[in-house]
Amino acid sequence: MFFKKKQKHYEPFDLERPLLSFAKNDAWTIRDACEGTQIFGATGSGKTSGSGQAIAKSFLNGGFGGLILTAKKDERETWEKYCREAGCLDALFIISPKSGYKFNFLDYELNRAGDGAGHTENLVSLFFTILEIAEQKSGGSSDPYWERATKQLLRNTIDLLSIAQGRISMMDMYKVITTAPLDYEDVQDTEWAKHSFCYQLIKQAKQKNLSHSKKMDLDFTIRFWLNEFPNLSDRTRSIIVSSFTSMADCFLRGVLRDMFCTETNIFPEFTHEGGIILIDLPIKEYGQLGLFAQVLFKYIWQQAAERREVHKNPRPVFLWVDESQNFITSYDQQFQTTARSSRACTVYLTQNLPNYITALAGGGEARAKVDAFLGNLQTKIFHANGDHKTNTWASDLIAKTWQYRSNVSSGSSNDGKTFFPETTGKQSGISHSEALNYQVLPHKFTQLRKGGYKNNLLVDGIIFQGGRIWNTTGKNYLYTSFKQG
Repeated sequence: MFFKKKQKHYEPFDLERPLLSFAKNDAWTIRDACEGTQIFGATGSGKTSGSGQAIAKSFLNGGFGGLILTAKKDERETWEKYCREAGCLDALFIISPKSGYKFNFLDYELNRAGDGAGHTENLVSLFFTILEIAEQKSGGSSDPYWERATKQLLRNTIDLLSIAQGRISMMDMYKVITTAPLDYEDVQDTEWAKHSFCYQLIKQAKQKNLSHSKKMDLDFTIRFWLNEFPNLSDRTRSIIVSSFTSMADCFLRGVLRDMFCTETNIFPEFTHEGGIILIDLPIKEYGQLGLFAQVLFKYIWQQAAERREVHKNPRPVFLWVDESQNFITSYDQQFQTTARSSRACTVYLTQNLPNYITALAGGGEARAKVDAFLGNLQTKIFHANGDHKTNTWASDLIAKTWQYRSNVSSGSSNDGKTFFPETTGKQSGISHSEALNYQVLPHKFTQLRKGGYKNNLLVDGIIFQGGRIWNTTGKNYLYTSFKQG
């Protein structure tokens, strides 16, 4: 599948440089990769070992850096094999409990380079991305009030810590929230004040020599903790507090504390120089812990990709997410709108369309979010699938065209005056009609080869790319095959 015959000389990261050849006269370029890719295929369809493998190897052979999320236990082994074959195994950084790599995300966001570093709202967005996943998985409320209230809680916690002591940790955030006053009696109680970490920080912050802007921030923060927070109903307060503490709890112990809340010796920016970061916390093994950690790192990596100056470093980077329904967040759609200019090549692989809709809690709003996200992934590859909704959606995407049909008719007539066959009149005719029909019928996706030795290790796929007419077919879709191995 690799495009080997070059028609001209390309610089290593020239956007027009071909990465693959899907057919003899149809190359897939770096520019195409930067516009995003979605691969659909049922379990066992060959999506990972077919088109997925071909694209992954083209990125590694092209010198791309990248981030790989893992859902299944064998993904680390697969990517080690790919990197070994591409000669870039020494560029592979595996984040796992045994690897020694650590990433303190709070410390990173506070101290990274750039004018946007350390801003409260950026830290709030970071936390809320994780909370969004937690709410989706638990079927929590999507009521806008709870979202605003939780963000307000996070915002005032972060501001109090940063103003009072100039540093933030997950443990300190937890202590602020769990020692805050529950009613006005607490606010008046000297014993509570003496033992409350929240109140001690307020006292400490008041003694700081602050700029006018920071003084205003502190005034709002104190007002929140000593007036608004105690005035909330018990039910409201418990919901917004548990929204944070239920997520923070897993970062305060065990694997996630050691890997993401201590020190930092690996950075998302490694990928900008050709590093390949694989987070070996597969959710089939680590469950929600692995999910939170990977979604958090993905979000920070996406922001780092958006910040980089590609005119200084044009090396493309890729985001690889197999079983992507597990990791999708609302930020993915926003990221994808500008990923091309960041030279970030997103590749998402999942079985079917309903996976995404279910992951975003279902309903019309979820479908709209999925449509918006998929609309920004320009290359779509469809492998064998038995899901009716996905197959119909694919047929609709490729679209219908006006197609001519010829109908041949024949018959006989009898004038009713004789019973002799030889006197019967014979008639025939041809009629033409035009109808709007699918170019690729939904059932065609159920008949694609799925690889394996019975299919000579060939995996069939139908490729659609927005705004493209394929040279091989003269149409907006292309049948092709990928070799496993």
